[in-house]
Amino acid sequence: MSKYMSRDISWIRFNREVLEEAEKKLPLAERVLFYGITGDNMREFCMVRYPAQVDLDSDEDLDKFQDALAKHYSEYVRSWQQFNKKQQLVRRVKDLGDGGAKWSEKEFRSTIFPTLQPIAVTKSKTLNLHPGTYLIVITEDKNTEEERVNYIEVPKRLARYSPVPGKNYCVDALDLIQSNLKYMFKDRKIVDSFAFSILRSANVYDLGDDQSDPFTMIQKTLREREQSWITRVEIGTVDKKSIKLIKSVLPLTQHTMIFASNSSGTINLSDLKKFPNSIFSGKDQIRKVTPYRTFPSTSLFDYIRKEDRLAFHPFESYEHSMVKFLQEAADDPNVISIKISLYRISDNSKIIEALLRAADQGKQVTVLIELKARFDEHHNMEVSSILREGGVRLVYTSPTIKTHAKVCIVTRKEKKGVRTYCQVGTGNYSESNAKQYTDYSYFTADQELGYDLTRFFNVLCSDQGNFKSRKIIYAPYNMRSEISENIDHEIKQAKHGKPAEIVIKCNSFTDDKMADKILAAAKAGVKVTMIIRGACIIGTQKNIKVYSIVGQFLEHSRLYVFGTGKRAKYYLGSADLMHRNLSLRNELLIMVENDEIRQRLMKHIKWYLADNTNRRVIRPKYAYDSVVPDKDDDAFSAQARFMKEAKKLALT
Repeated sequence: MSKYMSRDISWIRFNREVLEEAEKKLPLAERVLFYGITGDNMREFCMVRYPAQVDLDSDEDLDKFQDALAKHYSEYVRSWQQFNKKQQLVRRVKDLGDGGAKWSEKEFRSTIFPTLQPIAVTKSKTLNLHPGTYLIVITEDKNTEEERVNYIEVPKRLARYSPVPGKNYCVDALDLIQSNLKYMFKDRKIVDSFAFSILRSANVYDLGDDQSDPFTMIQKTLREREQSWITRVEIGTVDKKSIKLIKSVLPLTQHTMIFASNSSGTINLSDLKKFPNSIFSGKDQIRKVTPYRTFPSTSLFDYIRKEDRLAFHPFESYEHSMVKFLQEAADDPNVISIKISLYRISDNSKIIEALLRAADQGKQVTVLIELKARFDEHHNMEVSSILREGGVRLVYTSPTIKTHAKVCIVTRKEKKGVRTYCQVGTGNYSESNAKQYTDYSYFTADQELGYDLTRFFNVLCSDQGNFKSRKIIYAPYNMRSEISENIDHEIKQAKHGKPAEIVIKCNSFTDDKMADKILAAAKAGVKVTMIIRGACIIGTQKNIKVYSIVGQFLEHSRLYVFGTGKRAKYYLGSADLMHRNLSLRNELLIMVENDEIRQRLMKHIKWYLADNTNRRVIRPKYAYDSVVPDKDDDAFSAQARFMKEAKKLALT
């Protein structure tokens, strides 16, 4: 029996905290969004983590895992139904009245009917369907009274929720379809109908061989993923006969989870992420956040050359820092080259536009693109095709290892020679992510650091030997060993009676060996503070305090501090404390040496630890205790404080 909590049950417990955000007194649109995020998290979990564990867990552990997931799903559906019953944001067509019924019929016939294709189910063949949402429709021939089973695939691009004109509520596309089936099955009696959705395992990667073209490899992988084993089926009815029918027509396995609820409207609730904001009044709309411009409108090269700079998104403008950095590099005639690693990219990305413009103007642009970024493979393939056609030098990552590091390097010809300007981030080069995730962008013209980052980029792109650096550590080469050495140093400090501290802020902490090191440090007297957003396998105990922050923005920044005062080492970058990050991915952490930025980062940690609005204490046995203000204390939100800080730093 492991001495650590299960990473998967820990994650399920974390997602329950996301669900709690939907149950708070927030604007209604934000509450709906959190319901969508909770469902989307669960959807991805069932496609990635669940199938990964099926063959690894013992039968007993797998049973516990499935029970925890089923319980969480039931809580989630029940919470949404109670919320919607009170708020009436999604209403049934049958409850709209005569005027609403006429509108729904018109809406169906004009916008939905042409997109649908009913298909009869033959008794001799199972339905090997793509992942998605479907309707089963049972019809009866009015003359022979023979029943037939049909299915309808709901197009992924079809809007799930349609606003009713002049009203502050929507109807569900599934309800619209079921209410108008008579137009789809002429001269047939509708006996029954219900919705269902299926998910398939996303753990399919055809690694090919050393000679395989990465682009072709991913294309094959995506085709195989469409037909991998079904991990979860949601059924919008609890009728036993209907559930039996689904089991008979789908190629399910013994490990397929089947979740049934009493309404088609509870199927695939991740679609709530796209719920129309237009139906909400001002106070109930999603709070708009306008980031502050903290970088100057003049040359960023001049600004960065003076000293290292830090931007904290989404509180500080991504467009006026990272995007402008690349736009300026594209247009500056003195810039020689641009190198960047891309993992996830926004649609209509200004970063991609800048890279294309730079290549068009004769600059050498090298993009290391990760085609295997889970669920973004199609998009990254499209982007890579555009970049290739635009003259950008494309490098695909190795089939056997993902590149998750975030690094951008610009070389510029100046009076004293060629100078290197770099940006290292904790988040993806994505304008959309920068509006929703808390992430750091670190800009530097430190030539020693720039030299090592260039060598690191060379390791990613070509046949290079590994190298040691004072200013960067990287996985899978030495990140694990360097973090371990830093922990060991704090243990020595504690054993000699000197102050010893470790601060860790990351998204997940699930690596057993790192957990062993942290427990050893705590036992030696080192004070350990961890802020772990998601899955975490250890809880608060003697000398270890573990917290989770779940708020308006997704906490995504990674920061590691070893030691106290001036001797402390600060690292910032892309890696979490997971086996995959430390051993199976290309990851990067840089040492932060700028005193002003170090002080600011520690101030951020203190604000996180003062949060009594969005902070939870993670305890053993998957317990989360919300931190609330004392009777005489004011409410304090770290994320709200970050926005105030950005306002203070803003340039007019």
